[in-house]
Amino acid sequence: MHLHVTDKLHVTDAVYTGKPAGGGIFVKYADVSQASATVEVLTHVINEHEAMKKVKIVTTLLDKQGRQVESEESSVETVLAGGAHTFVQMLTITRPHLWHPDNPYLYTLQTEILENGQTVDEIRTRTGIRKISFSKEGGFVINDERLVIRGTNRHQQYPYIGNAASNNAHYRDAKKLKEAGFNFVRLGHYPQAPAFLDACDELGLMVVEPVPGWQYCEEGEFLDLVRQNIRDMIRRDRNRPCVIMWEVSLNETYPGRKGATDEFFHECHLIAHEEYPGDQMFTSGDTIGRINPAYVNFDVPYTLWKDETLSRPLEEVLPEKGGFDREYGDYEFGGHESTSRVPRGAGEQKLLLQAWNYQWSLNRNRGNRWSLGDASWVGIDHNRGCYPRLAECGALDTFRLPKMVYYFYQSQRRAEIAHEHVESGPMVYIANYWTERISPTKVVVFSNCSEVELFVNGKSVSVRKADHGPDTEYGERVTGYEVDYWLTDEEQHKGNQAGVHGKTDAGDMKVYPHDGGNCRNLTQAPFTFTNVAYEPGELKAIGRIDGREAAVCVVHTPLEPEMLSIRIDESGRKLTADGCDFIFVYAEIKDANGTVVSPACHEVWFEIDGPAVIVGENPVRAEAGIATVLLQSRETPGEIKVKAYSKGLKPSSVKLASV
Repeated sequence: MHLHVTDKLHVTDAVYTGKPAGGGIFVKYADVSQASATVEVLTHVINEHEAMKKVKIVTTLLDKQGRQVESEESSVETVLAGGAHTFVQMLTITRPHLWHPDNPYLYTLQTEILENGQTVDEIRTRTGIRKISFSKEGGFVINDERLVIRGTNRHQQYPYIGNAASNNAHYRDAKKLKEAGFNFVRLGHYPQAPAFLDACDELGLMVVEPVPGWQYCEEGEFLDLVRQNIRDMIRRDRNRPCVIMWEVSLNETYPGRKGATDEFFHECHLIAHEEYPGDQMFTSGDTIGRINPAYVNFDVPYTLWKDETLSRPLEEVLPEKGGFDREYGDYEFGGHESTSRVPRGAGEQKLLLQAWNYQWSLNRNRGNRWSLGDASWVGIDHNRGCYPRLAECGALDTFRLPKMVYYFYQSQRRAEIAHEHVESGPMVYIANYWTERISPTKVVVFSNCSEVELFVNGKSVSVRKADHGPDTEYGERVTGYEVDYWLTDEEQHKGNQAGVHGKTDAGDMKVYPHDGGNCRNLTQAPFTFTNVAYEPGELKAIGRIDGREAAVCVVHTPLEPEMLSIRIDESGRKLTADGCDFIFVYAEIKDANGTVVSPACHEVWFEIDGPAVIVGENPVRAEAGIATVLLQSRETPGEIKVKAYSKGLKPSSVKLASV
């Protein structure tokens, strides 16, 4: 919450003013191209003095370095006592830097209110110039370039502290999701922190912002509140380039609930377009169960879900529109006991099955010619409240540590794109702990390179291009599958001939993921190496592009646990000495060679010396070789020393500074 102290002659607050398509500062763009763009600025000024005022507005567009790009000065207008006036200004920008997920360039719009030549109010609005469109034929287009929306969902929830997170924490989340290969986030079903949206603007994460609500609807006052929430949501965030869709249907609130009618959601669609006139407003929402989804008329309808066929049809109800898969990869694989819900310490086989579930689903989604994009459920593990267990279907666990599926998504990013503030470019990851197993074995590698060479103890196994096998049906989504990754090649082949699932003699189902198929619609398929002879030691993958080495990943067979090693997760933001910022501190259990021992689950104690405090459990038990605590700052900056101990292991210490 912020308290703004202003002169009585000032720019209004868009939400507080309650003026459709007005109030505050509203920035829109027209005729956007690489050559030029027109910036339209509406500025709403109120005079709370007891006398009329003669007012002039000066609007200046500043570049990243704070240099003036263009400026426009209004004529002098008389604003009556207690009255208000909307100034409309046009700025023409030559060769603008356009906002794009791969290059999220931000301008600053400086607005000055002048009375008798004196500045009485000044507002700075960060904004990005871009244009977007959605269509079944053309897909999603930004700045005249077709772009695949590669998204996930996010709840702004953290262990121990819930939603009470610092601005820096939201930035760190956005950075991790961007580095995972996502370019889009569907926000949780409530107003998320402006700090997260600030980070999305900065880092190039596109967003759909949903109206607050979930599985509930009631006629009367509740519907009035929904209508107002839509207006307030758009008024708060309409100037953000990251927001490309506005979700105006209540999440999972289908016909049968009082008030959840086609007429009401059609009205919600119209409200959004009233609040943001023109061709840059795109509503989205559920079509499931609608009697007449064409009448509801969401600009970007969410796809249906059919349990009978385990598919996401759209054309049968909206043949003229493209659709968006708002959630995929989790619930369809076993409901609350989904095989996609896997803690990071569940072991290699289950983590690979989770990655396979998302690969299989994403490949199927992308095979639909009407697909405008999709968002996995979910980016980060979180507490739910509706079920006793954590939702563990995230690419990152609740402590923001990556699972194997994280690297699958990272492999979908374009190797040639380099980002200023996030890890980007070529990558390769061996999804294997290289612990003892039946030999020969299978090794799955995720990479965005054109070929990968695999080595065991320095000896080349083979060089592979990306998988390109056929698509197959997954089979029944039931829990309790006996997952067998370590079949012989003959057993694997028999299983694939029977479909993706085969029967054991006992009648138990076995699942055979990463069979070299179900990948032809992906931006980048995995590299599946079969018949690899197991030898303890070093497993190495080299990713090459055009024959040149571009990325390397090395995995060592872990020895016995010997020491702790502390790692501090700042993710682009130093720990701020404000009493509320926090960072994750990881104590990794390593062997004598410095390899994290993934089976290790020691209890680890942490000690702090300096202006900080541990939030949550201490001691804490390690999961998959890593113990994590939250380190929260005090209000005094200074040096902080962190120590970690565990029985039978060499301790570790590290110093950092809060700023």
